[in-house]
Amino acid sequence: MKVAIAGAGEVGYNVVGALYREGVEIVAIDSDPAVLEQLREEYAIRTVQGNAIDPDVFEQAGVGQADLFLAVTNFDETNLIACLMAHEAGARKKIARVKTIDFGLERSVSDQNFLGIDLIINPYEVVAEHLTHLVQLPQATDYSQFLNDRVALVRVPIGEQSPLAGQSVLAFGQDARISRTLIALIQRDAECMMPSADLRIERGDQVYFISERAQLQALFRYLRLRTAPARRVFINGGGRIGYALARRLEKLGLDLRILEISEERCRALSQQLDRTIVLNADGTDSRALKAEGVGDADLFISVTAADPVNVVSCLLAKEYGATHTVALVKQQEAVPVLLAYPAIDIPFSPRLLTARKLLRFVRGGKLDSFFSFPNSDIELLELQILPGMKCERGTLASLKLPAGVLIGAVKRGREIFIPNGLDRLVAGDTILLIQQRRNRNVTRSIFLDPEPLGDLPRERTRLATAGG
Repeated sequence: MKVAIAGAGEVGYNVVGALYREGVEIVAIDSDPAVLEQLREEYAIRTVQGNAIDPDVFEQAGVGQADLFLAVTNFDETNLIACLMAHEAGARKKIARVKTIDFGLERSVSDQNFLGIDLIINPYEVVAEHLTHLVQLPQATDYSQFLNDRVALVRVPIGEQSPLAGQSVLAFGQDARISRTLIALIQRDAECMMPSADLRIERGDQVYFISERAQLQALFRYLRLRTAPARRVFINGGGRIGYALARRLEKLGLDLRILEISEERCRALSQQLDRTIVLNADGTDSRALKAEGVGDADLFISVTAADPVNVVSCLLAKEYGATHTVALVKQQEAVPVLLAYPAIDIPFSPRLLTARKLLRFVRGGKLDSFFSFPNSDIELLELQILPGMKCERGTLASLKLPAGVLIGAVKRGREIFIPNGLDRLVAGDTILLIQQRRNRNVTRSIFLDPEPLGDLPRERTRLATAGG
């Protein structure tokens, strides 16, 4: 598979990193030689310096022979024109990141094949969609969906009163009160750990769970966490992200308030929103926060264009009584640092969210989607099992998967289940595979590469699959 990427900023950089680890042939186009040099040093990929809509640059990069062309520069017009040129050149699939051009869509992703572009991703809507999930699950600190959005990957902090504190991974898995849920990863300080049976959860850990979405309420009740969505929400910043988020949250019937420093923008928001109180106020003004009752907020979300404003406003909101705070941080490297501050419950990078969303729609052979756990060498793959794979030969226990490899969930027809060692995989299944990158060659031989015909057993056990 050959992928050409126009734009090697933070979004492009994250996409390159994920695809490079999959052995994909990559060529990156950017006008900044320093950015391209960093990519070559870190990933040893081919790069072409120049304008993303220069025909000579296109030809030099071989865009016409690409299976996938991604246009993720900082300019919408450039991305759209580049995709049109890639379409004319013969690239098989085209994806554009478009921030400010309004196509009349309220979705983060459009697959309407606009002008030959297969997918258009709006990063503002990506952020708004992600934050809406967190509003509905205010105790979670990260959230993603897989297997046709029927399985959730949710991160939850383990507090002082959590029944999981001091409990082993095995004991949790054997608890009859929790079904169709497993522990996928444990973050402890700066370390990420794959779960082992005897590993004990500690207070202060951040635990990633894989759960059927219908079981999330039961999981949160078991963890003694609030299951109701946030009811009173403050949004600091009435820009494009704040507006997109407010528009989504209005549909949930919340007590919703936007703090916006610009009077002109306040007037525009008041005309565009129906059920949101728009306040002309500075989110870093302690008197304004107190006067507007931020102490009663279930969730305070700061999404201005300035990282310092987002951090300071969250610190103040938490000091004055807001239950949870969320801060947009453009500088991706600052996210793990801010996680150490209890006053900011969820720092997040919009560019990282956009890269994550892009990778969900990059189809590479049998790879349906990809998720990289933050600050670790652990990744999650959504894979379809095709006929002839080694994993069909016996039970999961018989595969003797190495430590650092875990099958989190299986979709078979309309059925979703969390597998155990006695389960078998069959062609047509889609699985969530969590692995450390050092095991990629092993898992590829089991789940991705068909066995030579001479090695296949003469007779296979017939396994019934669910209809659908």
